[in-house]
Amino acid sequence: MSPTTMTLPKPTELDNSAAWTAYSRSGVAELTDTLTLRDGRMVTVRAIRPDDVERLQQFHARLSPDTIVMRYFRAAPVLHTPDATRLTHLNYDNRMALVATIGAGSDERIVGVVRYERVTATEAELAFVIEDGWQGQGISTNLLARLLRYAKSKGFETMSAVTMSSNMRMRAVLSHTGYPMKSRYADGCQYFELQLTPAESTESASA
Repeated sequence: MSPTTMTLPKPTELDNSAAWTAYSRSGVAELTDTLTLRDGRMVTVRAIRPDDVERLQQFHARLSPDTIVMRYFRAAPVLHTPDATRLTHLNYDNRMALVATIGAGSDERIVGVVRYERVTATEAELAFVIEDGWQGQGISTNLLARLLRYAKSKGFETMSAVTMSSNMRMRAVLSHTGYPMKSRYADGCQYFELQLTPAESTESASA
């Protein structure tokens, strides 16, 4: 098995101190930006932080049962603290997430999350979920574009995703990334693979 295809061991869990150190050293604070949505509302786009544990749990609690099942393939009305901690304590290389938020300080609220997790030396798996009342406003498309640019800068070549076959919204978002995409159906799920080649190469190949 080659180094580029071998499956990597499960990422080491980071405690709060190590997670904040990773956040500071990664420079991801510079990714913070403001995004104007299709309906004129504005959200802040930023990297997820170690202090987002409770915000992420509250975000999850506001998701509809259908949205949760589309994301997790099962009913999961509660995001327990150990899971929320793992999802917010990242090293910003093997695991990375961007969030869309509204409000500020203690009133800041997450309304969308896009993330990847490395599975091999050059491949990562994508996942994203948007709060129901904020869907259809371009959040997932915009955050995913930013995340893919970041992933390319980290040397990733392929991004994969799996979803329920009925999740047409996720398929639509993936198909608008501008990257070559392959998909296949198996066992009631749709599997996608994005090749992170330059957009110019894609255009030239189709010309």
